[in-house]
Amino acid sequence: MIYNVLSTAIPLLGSLFATQKGKQQANQALQAQQQQYEQELSQLDNLFNRTYYSNMLDRSDVRGLLSDMREQMATSTQALKNKASVTGATPESITAAQKAQNQAYGKAVSQVASYATGWKENTLKNYLSARTALEEYYRPVKSNYMGNILGSSFSSTFNTLKNLFN
Repeated sequence: MIYNVLSTAIPLLGSLFATQKGKQQANQALQAQQQQYEQELSQLDNLFNRTYYSNMLDRSDVRGLLSDMREQMATSTQALKNKASVTGATPESITAAQKAQNQAYGKAVSQVASYATGWKENTLKNYLSARTALEEYYRPVKSNYMGNILGSSFSSTFNTLKNLFN
């Protein structure tokens, strides 16, 4: 009788220890995956914050466009002044032309600002989509881990030991 109990219990204990080792390895794998998930999520959050909360007028392409526009306005104003000195035009005509140029510049800045609203909405949609994809990617890893911990190998070993002593 004791021999039967020992011959059954020793392999079952070995199986229990193997299950515990597998559980520990699964836990380590989950922790590594969790760290990877948190790192990728942090990178995504940083990219979103840098993009969404940035000032559209600080972008190099927009600054270049507005700089070119200011240079053209200065060149045009200088040409008007040269022409006015030759034709005898009044300073009011030069001021009126500068006012028109400044209004055009203001409209350009307003247009950039209106594009920024659509740009931010698109950035938010992309962020939410990327975050959902990231969570979906790591969801099976987490559910597999829970399956390993609560899975059949531990319960079958436990049930065999329970049946042995009943």
